[in-house]
Amino acid sequence: MNYKQTSITNSNSLMISVSGIRGIIPSGLHFQNLVDFTLAFAKVLNPKTIIIGRDSRPSGEFIENLVSGVLLSLGVKVKIIGIVPTPTLKSIVNETKSDGGIMISASHNPIEWNAFKFVGKNGFFFDAEQIEKLKSFIVEDNLPLPKYAPGSSKQDVSSEYTSLHFESVLKQIDAAKIKKKKFKVFIDAVNGGGSLVVPAFLEKLGCVVYRQYCAPDGTFPRPPEPTPSALAKTAKLMKKTDADIGFALDPDADRLIVLTPKRGVISEEYTLPLSVYSVLGSKLKNVVVNLSTSFITKDIIEPYGKKMLLAKVGEANVVKEMIQTKAFFGGEGNGGVIDPKISSFGRDSLAGIGHILNFLSLNKTTVDKQLDIMPVLFMKKESISIQGRNTSEIFNKLKESYKDSKINDKDGVRFDFTSSWVHVRASNTEPIIRIIAEAKSENDLQKLLKKTKEKIES
Repeated sequence: MNYKQTSITNSNSLMISVSGIRGIIPSGLHFQNLVDFTLAFAKVLNPKTIIIGRDSRPSGEFIENLVSGVLLSLGVKVKIIGIVPTPTLKSIVNETKSDGGIMISASHNPIEWNAFKFVGKNGFFFDAEQIEKLKSFIVEDNLPLPKYAPGSSKQDVSSEYTSLHFESVLKQIDAAKIKKKKFKVFIDAVNGGGSLVVPAFLEKLGCVVYRQYCAPDGTFPRPPEPTPSALAKTAKLMKKTDADIGFALDPDADRLIVLTPKRGVISEEYTLPLSVYSVLGSKLKNVVVNLSTSFITKDIIEPYGKKMLLAKVGEANVVKEMIQTKAFFGGEGNGGVIDPKISSFGRDSLAGIGHILNFLSLNKTTVDKQLDIMPVLFMKKESISIQGRNTSEIFNKLKESYKDSKINDKDGVRFDFTSSWVHVRASNTEPIIRIIAEAKSENDLQKLLKKTKEKIES
């Protein structure tokens, strides 16, 4: 295998999928493949203008400069927006009619990782076909060469365009009603991309903001993935305030976790259903979620004549399905909220915050009171290392064991039973196999998980 092929092969330190190009620095991402990925990205789009944003990782600034230099060498006009949420970058690409964008962020991966999230026209992430085309250009060494290109320039416009994202969200909610409530909001941004933008958005909604970890200084003061265990200290700190609601983010602020005064941290699976309440008046019918998302959203929308459709895991896959089915809302159970009317048209923490506060203000209720009347969640997400394992053999073994279930194999394999389901798939971002299961009782959930893991490990 030649160098070019090796440099883009998935490994423990480099993952390539519709979720982006993620790697450990320097074993996964190094100078040469950072340059190659950027050149291939430019070859796919042939752009005139590119927006570049990043989260607060220590490696972000040098990658930002390296990438912008490569693009400038091709005559591309580069606009730098600095440390921002991923959805803000996507929104700006769309609003400014730029040709594309690069978000430099490994999302919830540990701090030694970084990544490219490639964005095309209208702010959409690269789909699987574009990623394959990008890879082929590298393997075939079919990359553009630097040229003298008068007119290329680099501009730092970090504060100039973020209001475009704000305004797009504000158009979909009743901002005046939210301002009257004067919500007190606790925000934990893990010192990441949402550290400045998200509190500014909350203040625009008239909220009193309690900031925790909102200094984008290149450190993550807690584990970057916003799990309940990672947010244990955040929950304790929030309870010392009089906040009405709390929100926690991952480093690139496309995922949103809710905290409440009574319950503390709640499951990421509640973010989407809490948000969908705000838009149930839509005349459209479909809501799209990924195959690993709780059926709480289904339970909430069906009495309103709405239908929940399942897409492959990955924001690009959900968005594609939303477009094809003319869905009025969508998202993923990892805390990702997608409103197609907002210019980011992807997982967007600002969209989730806006819609949740909108619902609470319009219905004169609190987040804890609303949770009291929502379905109870019995769900668990686990993972197993797949080093040296053949995933096809694992999936076939499970299909034989669960042949009486409804089987969906468009992304790994999901088995639906009368009142439970289990989804087994290879991760897009880590060298593991994920097991996600949900049932209507804790006992049924544990039985389903035990049987599934036994079959996988046997």
